Amino acid sequence: MKETGTHHRGLLAGFSPLAGVSAGTAAVLFAFGTLALAWHQVSGHVSLAITMLAYAVIAALAVAAGAGAWLVVLWVAHRHRNPELLVRRADRVQVLDAEPVPEAVAAAPLPAIEPPRVYLNVTPDQLVAIMRQQVTVTQLPRDSRDQGTA
Repeated sequence: MKETGTHHRGLLAGFSPLAGVSAGTAAVLFAFGTLALAWHQVSGHVSLAITMLAYAVIAALAVAAGAGAWLVVLWVAHRHRNPELLVRRADRVQVLDAEPVPEAVAAAPLPAIEPPRVYLNVTPDQLVAIMRQQVTVTQLPRDSRDQGTA
């Protein structure tokens, strides 16, 4: 006699990890598994890229800090070489206000501006003839032939 329901089909008999899961959920789980495997393959490259980016940022900050320190050194050296710059601005204004401005400096006329020098390749007589011709052409009344009307 054969017993029903007692036949064993192997170790995983009756075990289905996707039992009761829809096709859409199974596809999402399959995609997640595929992405997990892909991530396992490229994670070393991504980790290296992030590390290199961090190194680049640290190097940029180190360069900026070094440049700032160098500017401070230059500024201190400049102030050391020019001690008159250490006087406060208010003291400098008081010193300047204490001395009256000489009237000769205040009332000095401005020098005249020299006209530009033009060197032409013509003699003075030729220049006079050119200027007379220009004056004659520009100051004569125009007739109908010059205006283009009939």
